[in-house]
Amino acid sequence: MLTLSKGHFLGQTSTSFAVNEVMISRTAYHAPVFEGWHCHEHLHLTLLLEGGNEESRSGSCVEVMAGNLLWYHSGEMHRNAKTRHPSVNINLEIPEVLLRERGLSFHTLTASPLLQDKAKYAMLKLLREITIADMHTGTAVDALLNNIFTAPAVKANIPPQWVATVAQLLQDRWADTVSLDEMAAAAGVHPVTISKYFPSYFGCSLGYYLRKIKIDRALVLLRTGKYSLTEVAYRCGFFDQSHFIRVFKSHTGMLPKVYRQL
Repeated sequence: MLTLSKGHFLGQTSTSFAVNEVMISRTAYHAPVFEGWHCHEHLHLTLLLEGGNEESRSGSCVEVMAGNLLWYHSGEMHRNAKTRHPSVNINLEIPEVLLRERGLSFHTLTASPLLQDKAKYAMLKLLREITIADMHTGTAVDALLNNIFTAPAVKANIPPQWVATVAQLLQDRWADTVSLDEMAAAAGVHPVTISKYFPSYFGCSLGYYLRKIKIDRALVLLRTGKYSLTEVAYRCGFFDQSHFIRVFKSHTGMLPKVYRQL
């Protein structure tokens, strides 16, 4: 079986940056590559910016697409087929010993959907940092790494059912204006309950979460190259282009036009 060493992927790596034993890279797939079983020397995260493929692991086969965050343990066998061209990924490779030395755990991320969601935006900021590559990049990368693998400060008990109900409602109606009363009615709780406990279970304010859902859609539309910034702003429910740009930068750390060129 093929084992890929640090910094090596099946596609073409156009940008890579190593800092404090961490490797961050951008890999593109413009033509067919090896589709057999393989693994990687180090555990790593991959954020799909564009394209997608059909990924197989032990006992499973799923379609992965732009906007998906994937994670792999060191030596974990997988294969990728039916790749859509072009496909573009951001990769973050970390030696497991480094996580242990810092008191961090890969399991913390894999067991927390909330942390996985935040990790997507941290990955974009990591890519932005390596394009800056100045004297502060090492410190910035360390801080983002800690954010990715540090458990969020939420209650340890299992979230009540209304949390999942509200999350699904907001995802299903991401382009609509959903009032607190509508959320409460769907979830069977008082509006005050949602207002009071939403940050505890979602790790952010309700307003931030609603905007983040729209930004998730914008990330995919921007990479298609089919729409102007004004069209993306309109399709994702922002007031205008300037509002969209402001919110996008606050979530990702970069302007939409910069993200489109990554």
